[in-house]
Amino acid sequence: MRKKTMHRRILVSLLALGFVISFAVSCATTGRTRSTNPAAQFENAKKRYEARSYVEAAEQFKALLAQSPGSKYAEPATFFLGKCYFESREYPLAELEFERIKRDFPRGNYAEEAAFMMGMCAYKERRPAPYDQASTERAIALLEAYIGAYPEGTFVARAQQKLRECQSILAQKLYLNGRLYLKLGDFLAARTCFEEVLDRYADFSWAERSLLGIAESYEGERNWGKAQETYEDVAKKDKDAQVSSVAKERLKKIGNKAARAKGKG
Repeated sequence: MRKKTMHRRILVSLLALGFVISFAVSCATTGRTRSTNPAAQFENAKKRYEARSYVEAAEQFKALLAQSPGSKYAEPATFFLGKCYFESREYPLAELEFERIKRDFPRGNYAEEAAFMMGMCAYKERRPAPYDQASTERAIALLEAYIGAYPEGTFVARAQQKLRECQSILAQKLYLNGRLYLKLGDFLAARTCFEEVLDRYADFSWAERSLLGIAESYEGERNWGKAQETYEDVAKKDKDAQVSSVAKERLKKIGNKAARAKGKG
């Protein structure tokens, strides 16, 4: 009886030991599969990205980069991690990943698009003209850098379009500053803003409005001759019907004053 009991205990112990060993081997095998199979990890993460599960995809790309930082999937995983952040509107985090591509893989397959996406991250953070324009200015710098580095690049047309949008915001910002100075009666400061619009953004709609602002600044200084001359320039352009109409109305109102000023001269 004692022998049977002893045999049973030994058998149970052996079975338990076998289970423990089997479980340990299984865990070790799973760990090896996760850490030594970056191809499968990348494909799984990319599927999550394509399914628009950006948070989950980002976690998987980060795990891949942590476990296999030197694999051939490091570059695409970094790029798609940046794309995950971008699609999640985490633009500063996205820009860091795209900058990492530029730094670590300057001749890689994703270098050009990463350079473009850096500009897009800043572009997405731009603010309306009345507010601070640091992000807009950074977007311009990054988009210009991309166009300079890849003049025949895939994304040049899009970059130029976004660049003009950003430049238009800066032109509007200067114009609004000029209007504010006009309201405050600081006509010289107003004219300085308007003239900068003409110098830097002559082909934007804000240029004609700024020329009208210059005329208004001369009128505010009672410099009737300069005001009349500038209003006439605005009326001749006639690109913006509303601006041209305002210029013509102002010419009628200051006509006599301008004539008297010429007579005195």
